[in-house]
Amino acid sequence: LVLFFLSLPGVSCTGMAELEQLVAHKTIPIVNGSSLDLYLGFYIESISNFRSQEMTFDVDLYMYTSWKDPRMHHNSSDEIVLISDKKARDMMWLPDLYFANARYCSFQEVTVPNFNLFIARDGLISYSLRATCSISCSLDLVNYPMDKQHCFIRIISYAHTKEQLHVRWFDEAPVRMNHEIGLPEFSIEEISPNYCDGTYRYAITEHTFKTGNFSCLMASIYLERALGYNLVQSYIPTGLIVMISWVSFFIDRRAVPARVTLSFTTLVSLTTLGNGLRYDLPQVSYAKALDLWYGACLFFVFLALIEFAAVNSYMRKCDKFASVAMRQHSRRAAIRSSTLRGPDPLAQIFPGNGHSRHRKDEHRNGGFMYEREGLLGSCDDLYSMGFPKPPDGFKSMQEEVPASVYFTRISEEASRCALKIDKISRIVFPLTFVAFNIMYWTFYKSK
Repeated sequence: LVLFFLSLPGVSCTGMAELEQLVAHKTIPIVNGSSLDLYLGFYIESISNFRSQEMTFDVDLYMYTSWKDPRMHHNSSDEIVLISDKKARDMMWLPDLYFANARYCSFQEVTVPNFNLFIARDGLISYSLRATCSISCSLDLVNYPMDKQHCFIRIISYAHTKEQLHVRWFDEAPVRMNHEIGLPEFSIEEISPNYCDGTYRYAITEHTFKTGNFSCLMASIYLERALGYNLVQSYIPTGLIVMISWVSFFIDRRAVPARVTLSFTTLVSLTTLGNGLRYDLPQVSYAKALDLWYGACLFFVFLALIEFAAVNSYMRKCDKFASVAMRQHSRRAAIRSSTLRGPDPLAQIFPGNGHSRHRKDEHRNGGFMYEREGLLGSCDDLYSMGFPKPPDGFKSMQEEVPASVYFTRISEEASRCALKIDKISRIVFPLTFVAFNIMYWTFYKSK
């Protein structure tokens, strides 16, 4: 073993006893019962693979530690002794630090183990290594995708309390980063050193435990999500679908198939797109900003469908009363023609109060409709079937103005109402959507 260490490059000792004393210590170097001061620093080489659904990201970093072990002083001809062999390193005491919020970590060993350890003559040790870790980060997605996230890398001593091992940040630039780091979804606002609460239970048995304060350091990473991706993939497509649904307001109100197809197509397209938007996000129990936007777009498209239903209802009413008015007009013309030819012989055979016989015809829908073949009784039968009665003072067929005029007016009024709804919707829907956009973006961008 002694010959092995003497053969290491950068290791020089003046004697066998000094070498054994240099490498034979595996316990924490505590002097006079005081805690060991350990200094720590990070250099973040890269940050990548933000996985929102798993709430993790990958980080490649260099960790630098420094402490003084009086037992490691030496009188080597070299001012600093370099130890870069893994077997030699494992024979020495090293800090028992671990990444508390890491899913997993691995030390880089390509092409050789990525670490170095320097020992100064007075026993001051500088130890650095390179590690790749998957760090857990609890995301707050209330303002997604206009959110800002606070992720951190937390490192704690595993076995030694603060009374034994006191870990601190370097005084100057303890946390540095590679300024060439570029994230597709986030921009790094700041990386700063902080301290965290390291109070934990230890020495836990079935009935007892102890509570101690362990040194806890935290490298805080402040991130702001870039809106460009979600603007192109989410906001613009859903907004365009809402605008496409307004095209139905400009289509002829009698073109029912075209308006139905457009309304349902936009509704289905928006639903399909919304399912894709939430695919890569965790299943959280609260509504996100994107959920509010998507819900509002879905509501606008649904209102456009309701608007079509209202217009179609008025147009059906228009067609129904127009048909009634047409039949009344035809019957009146036929009656006038028969009157000019002379009296009806049937009226003399079946005298009455001016009404003629009934004829019951089977209706297309399976019901029955009663028709009058005489001069004056047709309107009464229509009223009994549910058609509205003319207002007071309106003259019946027996007087100057025929009842067909009244039904024609109802038909025209229904058609005007349908057109009015379309014209109002052409203005109200865009203005309301613009107002919603102003409130939405002002509220979330001000947070």
